[in-house]
Amino acid sequence: MKKRIKIFIPLVIILFLVPSCSKDWLEEKQDIKLVVPTTLNDLSLLMNSSQFNYDGRGSMEASCDDYEVTTEQYNSLWNDFERKLLTWSVDVFPKLGIGTNYEEWELPYAQVQTCNVALKAIEKISKTASNSELYDRVKGTALYYRSKAFLNLAMTFCKYYDAQTADSDLGIPLQLDEDINEPIFRSTLKETYQRITEDLNLAAILLPQDAISATHITNAGAYALLARAYLFMNDYQQAFEASQKSQKLYSVLDDYNNFNSSDAYPLQAKSKEVHIMIEMTVSYGPSGNTNSSIPDELYELYGENDLRKILYFKKQDGKNYWRGAPIGNNLSGTATDEVLLIAAECAVRLGNRADALALVNTLLEKRYKTGTFIPVTASSDLEVLDIVLKERRKELLKRGLRFQDLKRLNKDPRYAKTLTRKIGDKIYTLPPNDRRYTLPIPQYIINYNGIDQN
Repeated sequence: MKKRIKIFIPLVIILFLVPSCSKDWLEEKQDIKLVVPTTLNDLSLLMNSSQFNYDGRGSMEASCDDYEVTTEQYNSLWNDFERKLLTWSVDVFPKLGIGTNYEEWELPYAQVQTCNVALKAIEKISKTASNSELYDRVKGTALYYRSKAFLNLAMTFCKYYDAQTADSDLGIPLQLDEDINEPIFRSTLKETYQRITEDLNLAAILLPQDAISATHITNAGAYALLARAYLFMNDYQQAFEASQKSQKLYSVLDDYNNFNSSDAYPLQAKSKEVHIMIEMTVSYGPSGNTNSSIPDELYELYGENDLRKILYFKKQDGKNYWRGAPIGNNLSGTATDEVLLIAAECAVRLGNRADALALVNTLLEKRYKTGTFIPVTASSDLEVLDIVLKERRKELLKRGLRFQDLKRLNKDPRYAKTLTRKIGDKIYTLPPNDRRYTLPIPQYIINYNGIDQN
């Protein structure tokens, strides 16, 4: 039997991440098997711990083409790993040693372990008429967060999904039990995405439509994440259907005319279209507000009447700097705007040009100055797809999605792009479909467990 990979927070530590749980539950015991939640209320508190407020994907964000840095900014980055992310030269994914929330392998697997504890415990609780609502919400939440963790890992550490090779391409270890002594191995990429989509489909059925708070996920959010997963599988029919279900349940879209552009961070924490408040805790230097600037090539995609141009960015010393996103600086949860753009892209790829344009115009009407927006039109499917993908890049900045979009769009010669970054006198490039689009699994994980490296 292979050694167990040391990527999970020990169960006794997980429990102490939720200090508001019952004293009896948190009381020290000699037998760790006894230190488990036993009531639905305890499980509900466990699944609403601050551990789930954060995502990884920071390395993907730092590696995308939405940033440029000066030599001074490059040299001032915290460590060599950040510099290697910028220059696409990561050979070893290191252990940062600054806490689980900042380790892109450990954070999602710690979340997975917590979810598995909850899912195992709920099996021992009888579902009744009086507790069914809470029972379903707890189970649905655990399935949602586990799926989200698996998807983040697959996006960072796996090849892009190709239906022709997914049966043999390496996926991630699918830990589905709370027993830390189980053997570990990498599943196939097909098995990875199959688990993600199956669990999200069930989570969407179990979760309620109304959120208890900004940190509780709903069925609309589960369908939104499902749509994201299907899009990254190129399963446009299922992605479209999931996005439609999400929109039916929750379709709030912010009107950017209602935000004050004179505020330092006009959009921060004010968005109503976000399904759940989750942000990338792993925010490496290049993706910070002042550690890099936005390339002119990207900034110039925004028209003068496009409110995103003044709400997203500020000009300083001739550079374009990011002002702030709907939550913090790096929103990684889903939101209505992403769902609309997924639906629009899938609609045109399925031959529904009119529906795609209608969805894009629904979004853009809320992004332009009142009275200036003219609905976009197009005469071919390819032209509509160009519009949708352009708006996707403009709208979804700082979401940890751009690098994955580059991976998938590189498969189409029409959209394949060689990334170029100039730092001082040196020019670095990343060609389409390069193996460096898949980041290496942290070496300390490989050393301990011996699972296959990318």
